Amino acid sequence: MASSPLFAPPYYAVIFTSLLAEHTKEYDETSNETYELAQGQPGFLGVESVRDAGGQGATISYWRTEDDVKNFRKIATHRHAQKRGREAFYERYEVRVAKVEKEYAWRRKEDGVGEYVRE
Repeated sequence: MASSPLFAPPYYAVIFTSLLAEHTKEYDETSNETYELAQGQPGFLGVESVRDAGGQGATISYWRTEDDVKNFRKIATHRHAQKRGREAFYERYEVRVAKVEKEYAWRRKEDGVGEYVRE
């Protein structure tokens, strides 16, 4: 997973963890369409996603406000993707919404010495 950009707090993180029933081309297409939809929404800041070979995954999307999170959830295309996920893609999933009030990061520089990017 590539490192994520830093955003100026406060903002919201939607943490979606899941177990795929089966990894299919349709799942990949639906996931990509949902990401493209999110990118065009007000308040969308970014996303990180990982999935292991066993189908366990986590996707974290970042939003400026709680209302931005709620508004994305109401979009018909997103609702259809959620329904399709329950019908065909997932054995289970969990969603958590959290307000991020502080963040910091550490990066190794080219000379091998690390530095905090923001603290």
